[in-house]
Amino acid sequence: MADSPKINRLCFEKKHLTMGTMGTQKVSPDSHDLHYFAKTNAKGEVDIFYLKPDGSPTVMVAESVTEEEFNQRFFDCSTHKCELQKKSAVEIKAEKVEEMVRQGNEHLEKKEFNSATFEFGKALKADDRQLDAHLGKGKAHLALGEVEKAKEHFEKMANIDELYDEKHKHVFNELGIELRRTGMHEEAVRNYTKALEIDPKDEAIYYNLARVHKESGKKDEAMEYIKKALELKPDFAEAKTFLKSLA
Repeated sequence: MADSPKINRLCFEKKHLTMGTMGTQKVSPDSHDLHYFAKTNAKGEVDIFYLKPDGSPTVMVAESVTEEEFNQRFFDCSTHKCELQKKSAVEIKAEKVEEMVRQGNEHLEKKEFNSATFEFGKALKADDRQLDAHLGKGKAHLALGEVEKAKEHFEKMANIDELYDEKHKHVFNELGIELRRTGMHEEAVRNYTKALEIDPKDEAIYYNLARVHKESGKKDEAMEYIKKALELKPDFAEAKTFLKSLA
């Protein structure tokens, strides 16, 4: 059985293109990514093939280089955002869900709340653990006065514990803000706390916790959190003003 090719993939090279002709030639100051298909040949060198418009290789070899030169000049397409790289079914699904969420948020901004719930609902049918979709659908239900439906989505979010990472901090913080505005103080505290577990050095979350505790009549707790916010950011103007309101 023949050995598998050592190199057999899409790649790109960064090049400064030459523009103009003869004495008017100029080299572009910006580099461009030129794409090819690379494959190890029988001699152990790497053939660099031109590509068709759809990203598949032609039979035309642009040049053949040693493996050492290939590694110095060319980069794997997986290292940058490449439209020619074939996407997996999981990636395609994720992109579709993100587009539904984007459209849902557009409807929210326009106060088209029924359309927003529809788009977020489509996203959740595809991925029922999509935090931004749960948040958006909950916010839309609140705007429509459907508090119980909103709570349902907020509670589902609270149980997606394995999604604790930096990129989801804003979701829990934003949810806390929505819950505080509707008087759901305990739920707001729970979500602010989740955001704080992800990033314990975010002064804005401590500020938000101080606000919700003040509104709950818990002045001592509010004082504790606002002081922590100011420890992290001594020039936090809103926090200074809030601290004075607790005096």
